Amino acid sequence: MDAKEFSKYVKERYESEIQWYDQKSASNKKLNNLFQILVIVTAAVLPISAILEYKWPTVVLSAIVAVCTGILTYCKFEEHWHNYRTTCETLKKEKHFYDARIGDYQDNNDPEQLFVQRVESLISQEHTKWFSTVKKTKK
Repeated sequence: MDAKEFSKYVKERYESEIQWYDQKSASNKKLNNLFQILVIVTAAVLPISAILEYKWPTVVLSAIVAVCTGILTYCKFEEHWHNYRTTCETLKKEKHFYDARIGDYQDNNDPEQLFVQRVESLISQEHTKWFSTVKKTKK
C-alpha cells in the first residue's frame, strides 16, 4: 500500500469510523443517563404520591417507571455506549501504536497494511458485538 492510498484510507475510512463511534457512544451515554435519571426521580416521587393518596398521579408515575425501565432494558443504551467507547478508544490506540512504530508495527515490513487489517478487524469485531447485543434484545 503506497502513502497516497494509506492517507486516503486514514482520512476516508479510519477517521470517519472514529467520529461515528465517538458520536454513537456519546448519544447512547446521554440516552442512558436520561432514562436512568427519569427512573430515579419518578421512583422517588412515587411513594410520596401514594402516601398522599393521589390515585392518578400514582398510576401515571408507576407507568413512567415501568416504561423507562423497559426502554433501558430493550434498547441497551449502556451496553452500546460501552461497546462504542471501547471500540473508539481501541481504534485511537491503534493509530498511536502505528505512529510510534511499537508493538506489532515495530519490525513490520508493511506497517500500513497491518494498520488497515487491524482497524478492519476491530470494526468487524464491534459489528459482531452489536449483532450479539441486538439478538439478545429480541429474545
